[in-house]
Amino acid sequence: MPSLLNELIYKEVRKAFEESPASVFIDYQGFTQEDSVVLRSKAKEVGATARVVKNSIAKLVLKDLGIEGAEALVKGQTIAIMGEDPVGNAKVAVDFAKENKKGEALGGVVDGAVVDAEQVKALSKLPSKEVLVGMFVNVVASPLRGLVTVLNGNLQGLAVALNAIKEKKEQAA
Repeated sequence: MPSLLNELIYKEVRKAFEESPASVFIDYQGFTQEDSVVLRSKAKEVGATARVVKNSIAKLVLKDLGIEGAEALVKGQTIAIMGEDPVGNAKVAVDFAKENKKGEALGGVVDGAVVDAEQVKALSKLPSKEVLVGMFVNVVASPLRGLVTVLNGNLQGLAVALNAIKEKKEQAA
């Protein structure tokens, strides 16, 4: 029978995984307190949280959520970066590992699907959500911008022609 503390931790971890469609697991073997603080602050910058999760509880939560194959991700000492943006989470994990030579990404879970370490690295190379939204808005707005330019050109041409007719009539009079 599980202890009350483990049941409370289970509920908290399950809620965190349910609210976070993207999670990246990092091996935190050899981390110092300062490394943990830096990782948590970087995760917070992208709207995520970094937390140490007890492996047995993480495995149980992931199994109960129907995420198959995630057991391999939670072995050894792991920190989970959980948040809304899979690209932001992956960037935090990969950039931290590059800068500190520790904390390699083990893999992750994105919208219920397990991704391996290579896929996490590939995710980290994508532009952020804000950049992608900006690119999409630019693509949508481009034809409208062209239409406004064409219409403005026609109106400007009409104004020039009317002004020329007015000047010609003034000179004739």
